[in-house]
Amino acid sequence: MARTRTPRLRRGLTAGRVVAAGILVLIAALYVGPLQKELHLRSELASGRTRVAILEKQNRRLHEVEAQLHTRAEIVRFARACGWIFPGEQAYVVKGLTARSCR
Repeated sequence: MARTRTPRLRRGLTAGRVVAAGILVLIAALYVGPLQKELHLRSELASGRTRVAILEKQNRRLHEVEAQLHTRAEIVRFARACGWIFPGEQAYVVKGLTARSCR
């Protein structure tokens, strides 16, 4: 009677397993660069969004200041802060005060 051979599984390192492991390592290595770039870009995006939020807040504040500068009361306040007087007013000089600069 002819004996049929049953295939036995080989244990250990075979050439196919080594090649498969090498391919997996190569694929993982190829993912490292793009993954690092993705993480770096996400970090830059978050810091950029923070900077945009700060600049938008500053822009709103500057628009408010600009709008105030067009009112008569603000023009008068600014002129007084610079030491200007209106026609017909008497100017007085007070000595011993610290010097203030006009904006």
